[in-house]
Amino acid sequence: MGHRARKKKVKIGIISDSHDDIPATQQAIRIMKEHGCGFLIHAGDLCSPFIARIIRESGLQHAAVFGNNDGDRIALSRIIDITAAPRRIEVDGRIVAIFHEPLMNDCIDPSRVNVLVYGHTHIQETARRQNMVIVNPGALSGILVDRKTCAFYDTKTGEVESVEI
Repeated sequence: MGHRARKKKVKIGIISDSHDDIPATQQAIRIMKEHGCGFLIHAGDLCSPFIARIIRESGLQHAAVFGNNDGDRIALSRIIDITAAPRRIEVDGRIVAIFHEPLMNDCIDPSRVNVLVYGHTHIQETARRQNMVIVNPGALSGILVDRKTCAFYDTKTGEVESVEI
């Protein structure tokens, strides 16, 4: 009797509020790759095409949403997979809702979403509402806070790891 091949689960790297910090973005992507991340989510405020190019050149599959400080949205959308929020994607069978600002977070049905990702506040947060994990990776740029942070979400275990850059 044969066996079924198991689909490899993917870690998702989560960043937000990079605000044109090229070195921090490059370092975060390096760390994500070292930790086995195969997918990258950016929850807004890239600001310019510089960060979009770094994401594209990383080779990671990705999805992003616009933030309130993103300038040339047309240029950004020509470089990476970025849309207006809210955005719903599926990664390894996990449904992920992505926002920049947290204004709609309480309206998300936790029975229909596995992971809710947002940014904007620059404050790192990991929480749960029923079976839904809520992740704000903090500010990759360190603006308004004293730390540059990102997060990983493991699609196999459902666990979140916060990382300081």
